[in-house]
Amino acid sequence: MKGFNTIRYFLACTVVLLTAASMHGKTIVFSTTDNNLIPQVQCIGFKEDGDSIATWVSNKEGLIDIQIAEGINYITASHPQFSDKVIFYKDLNEGKNIVILSQAVSLNEVVVTPADVQEFTDRTSYRITMKDMARYANVLQSLNVIPNLTVLSNGSVFFEGNQNINILIDGVDATIQEIQTLSKEDIDKIDVYQTPPLRFINQGVSAVIDIKLKSNIYGGNGGIDLSQAFPPLKGNNSVAFYYNYRQSRFSFLYNNENSHYKKYQKSEVLDYDYNGVNYNKTKEGLDSKNHYDDNNFNLSYQINQPRKFLYNVKAGIDFNRNGGTSLQNVKTSTESFLATNLLRTDYTKYIVGNYFERNLGANAGTFLANVNYQHFSTSYNSAYNEQSESVAAVNNSMSNYRTQLDAVFSEIQYQLPHNKLGSFTISAYEIYKHSRYVDVFTPFSQTTNVMGGAAQWLGMKGPVRWWLSLGADWYHTVSTVLENSHNLFIPTPRVNIYWRASNHVYFLLDYSYSGNVPTIAQLSETNQWIDTRLVYHGNSTLKPYKTHTASLRFIYNNNYLNLSLQTSVNSSPNRICDMYTTTNDYVLQTLVNLSKYREINSRFDLSFKPLGNNKLVFWNRVILADIKGKNAEYSWNGYRIQWMSDLSLNLKHWTVDLFYQYPGKIAEGQLIRPRAQCWSAMVLYRPNTNLSLGLEWFMPFGKGFKESEHTVNTSPVYADSEYKIRDRSNMLSIKLSYNFSFGRNKNEATPQYDNGDNDSGILHK
Repeated sequence: MKGFNTIRYFLACTVVLLTAASMHGKTIVFSTTDNNLIPQVQCIGFKEDGDSIATWVSNKEGLIDIQIAEGINYITASHPQFSDKVIFYKDLNEGKNIVILSQAVSLNEVVVTPADVQEFTDRTSYRITMKDMARYANVLQSLNVIPNLTVLSNGSVFFEGNQNINILIDGVDATIQEIQTLSKEDIDKIDVYQTPPLRFINQGVSAVIDIKLKSNIYGGNGGIDLSQAFPPLKGNNSVAFYYNYRQSRFSFLYNNENSHYKKYQKSEVLDYDYNGVNYNKTKEGLDSKNHYDDNNFNLSYQINQPRKFLYNVKAGIDFNRNGGTSLQNVKTSTESFLATNLLRTDYTKYIVGNYFERNLGANAGTFLANVNYQHFSTSYNSAYNEQSESVAAVNNSMSNYRTQLDAVFSEIQYQLPHNKLGSFTISAYEIYKHSRYVDVFTPFSQTTNVMGGAAQWLGMKGPVRWWLSLGADWYHTVSTVLENSHNLFIPTPRVNIYWRASNHVYFLLDYSYSGNVPTIAQLSETNQWIDTRLVYHGNSTLKPYKTHTASLRFIYNNNYLNLSLQTSVNSSPNRICDMYTTTNDYVLQTLVNLSKYREINSRFDLSFKPLGNNKLVFWNRVILADIKGKNAEYSWNGYRIQWMSDLSLNLKHWTVDLFYQYPGKIAEGQLIRPRAQCWSAMVLYRPNTNLSLGLEWFMPFGKGFKESEHTVNTSPVYADSEYKIRDRSNMLSIKLSYNFSFGRNKNEATPQYDNGDNDSGILHK
């Protein structure tokens, strides 16, 4: 019996060893055509259905040991210096297998080749190569590859002259910080909607950029994006962590924006009459402290089954603290004294968002729902104090108030299957806001309800495409400071016609009609003292207003030039505007409804690429506007002029960027606001694709950052204010972008992209 057990034990061990040999007996050695071993080959094992289940990296002998055999159908091999290769598992022999990799072919640089662009009825889809993305610090900056889309080094995004655009990740709203910390290796394609889907049109968005991520990514990655000067403190920094498992994605994001100045100066000139007394003061700003801190935390979870359904839930909290004490040396015709301006504003914001999207099938359409809740708690404290030996000149005025806002936005949308007539979408939405305003004298509350619905038709015939949207909004506002509730019912039509005259030229004609109601801040009448007899507060009698907008865009694109020219006309009866007036107790700066408001606006965006690619780009943006306003007391003509310019050089390992903003002016009502003149220079070095570091020099040889505002000659008050930050003169910031992976396959060697699409027009993978 003992001998029999020994034989049985020996046989069992033999079976185990044979089984182990079958699982561990296949190895691959990667070699060049001249028999040199290739280390660091990235390998991914895929099942027959294309799901990745294992990863390997060849060692210094060019070898990988395949330990997991069950379910593997093929293996992809990828190396930056060699062509990708697909190895079928069934073709491998037991033991060692020699696989030869061919040297990669060097191709001329291209920005976006025709194979990387797909045109659909409602959008254009771009695939940005890793070679193009490698020239930029992060995913956000790499969007510069897309024609007529410009991302500046500070994160500002412009598309065809518009800045009010939404950027999404897999159809879900995303922040700039989220996009900056994404892994370049996770990006599948970029969908660009020149005319946004229906749910974004309702929000007044001009265009939508949707970043699509690859599927079936395992493991995680972290992203760090830093831009920080010290001292003085001035920065915008983000840290994010993402973890992927099959169709699930978890993310955590922290963002901090800060500025702490010690040489902040607020200077003013005031000249006004009240009750027969002339108040003429020159207030010279002295070096003062000013601080701003914003900390934002976001957690999210997303499950995505491509072409089936997507669900995303997000929660976050934002702490914002802002304030300072501005000292001024005040001079009048008779004396001089010291003035102190105290300002403290704080807010805390909580958000919870849910987004759900369900593809009902090729013949059933797509359904989506969106519910978001926000809670704001704010506080405002200000004080103006004059210290003088003369008792008559002493002024000590304070104001403070608190607000709370609860808001819920909800919507549902259904899109019918695409057919030969085009695509049809219907939606319904509700926006509920309840605000509470508390101060010493006049606490009040306000409730606003916006209910609406719309239908959209997207069609195409030859080179002409159209978006026709028709809906209606009902605004209902109730406030304890209003005599009657406001009810505003307006249609919300929008017409957009797109004509592609050639491969490089197209035109867009757009018309929209909308309405809006005053906010609780505009209605509040808490006194905010500016001077001895000068006060600022809102206007509780403000009324809703409507807006007509018509625009024409001309677009031209080729490898050397991206040009966008847009002219628009805006008519907005009852538009809310600043105005000065005299009351029984003081001179008041407040807000009023105009009887007429008209603006003619022209925007010109030009990107010149002398090398025929994005290695060297010279971008310019010019805005010109003529404005007219009128109410029962006065009429005025205003204007606007702005110019920004950016020159960027994007090489394999280096980026150099130069930016300039001309001090143009904006005039509206009785105020003229010159824009700040500023310039900057930035140099970045990238030792590899995922790491970028360098310096940004803000206003080299400058004398400070300055913004200002002054009234027109016809105003009853001459007020000229200037804000100057001398800390920012010659400020140097450290720049760092770094993305790292852990415990994951990078999914960068998928054999082929699936370019199929059912052209449903809904935002999904």
